[in-house]
Amino acid sequence: MAKVKETAAQAVGHAKVAISRAKQKGEQLATQLAKKQAIRQARKKVARVGGQAAALASKVTDKVTGRTRKRKRAKVAAAVIGAAAVATAAGISIARKRKH
Repeated sequence: MAKVKETAAQAVGHAKVAISRAKQKGEQLATQLAKKQAIRQARKKVARVGGQAAALASKVTDKVTGRTRKRKRAKVAAAVIGAAAVATAAGISIARKRKH
């Protein structure tokens, strides 16, 4: 009876070792695949398409809810604010140059 228990325990131990080795091998293969250029490009493409799909979905919902006008106004306002910020930065840099 004791011998059966020992062999069973050994079998369990061997199985655990085999499982951990298989996991390690799988992880190594996964990292090797992830480093390949084709997979990197595919990942980028998927991300890009996902972003475009989200943008399109939001555009459609904006049209339905009437937010497109608001969004355009916000874009114009942001452009004006951005232009003002650029102008002030340029003015500050010119003023600095004049000082020296």
